[in-house]
Amino acid sequence: MTVTAARSTMSPRRSAVRVAAVAALSAAALLGSGLMAQAAAPARTTGAAVELPPAVALATQCYYRVNATGGLVIRSGPGTGYTRVGSYPNGATVLASASTTNGFRNVGTNRWVSAAYLVRITSYPCE
Repeated sequence: MTVTAARSTMSPRRSAVRVAAVAALSAAALLGSGLMAQAAAPARTTGAAVELPPAVALATQCYYRVNATGGLVIRSGPGTGYTRVGSYPNGATVLASASTTNGFRNVGTNRWVSAAYLVRITSYPCE
């Protein structure tokens, strides 16, 4: 069986730009879903090929329900020694990191809550 590749009528430069644009749009779609990630370096073109930066690992986040009678304190870092910056009421639904640091889950930039008072909502998939 012989497999032949379709020949592109696009110039190598235009093809490289198209590949870079598709990669950028894909990254924007992923980042637009509420997940946090570090900014990636732009793609570089070298002749006909495009070198893409290494993939940025996106943190997996899951939905949790707050199970704390008096509410759940939000802190500026992963520990009780960090400043209180807010709170969630008992029963609130929270999107938080699936992983923990010192028993705390990240719920945003400089926002952490104790994992001991979060119950995973399994009817929603993690993102």
